[in-house]
Amino acid sequence: MEQVKYTQKDILERVFKQKRMGVGYDPADVDSFLDDIIKDYGAFAGRIEQLQGEVARLQTALKASQDQLVAIKQQQTNVAAEPVVETPKAAQVVTNLDLIKRVANLERAVFGHDSDNI
Repeated sequence: MEQVKYTQKDILERVFKQKRMGVGYDPADVDSFLDDIIKDYGAFAGRIEQLQGEVARLQTALKASQDQLVAIKQQQTNVAAEPVVETPKAAQVVTNLDLIKRVANLERAVFGHDSDNI
């Protein structure tokens, strides 16, 4: 961006020299024109401030989004690094009752059906 040569105040306070002879510019016309330039200059300055504020807000939002993305990637990496523990399916679960029934069946097969002989 080019360097600004005049500020609003410089334009407002500018005094033009009057010519002694000949035809010069109408001071009222020059003042009116400069007043319009000052208004435009102020509008541009306000718009620049507004856009700079928006840029700052968007940069902050971008930084927050990048931080959030990094956190999510780290979380995914941590989840992938953890060992996967498979839960046994219902058919594979062996309870104490199942073991007792198996032992009882084996005893019947080995020792017979008659438990009175023991």
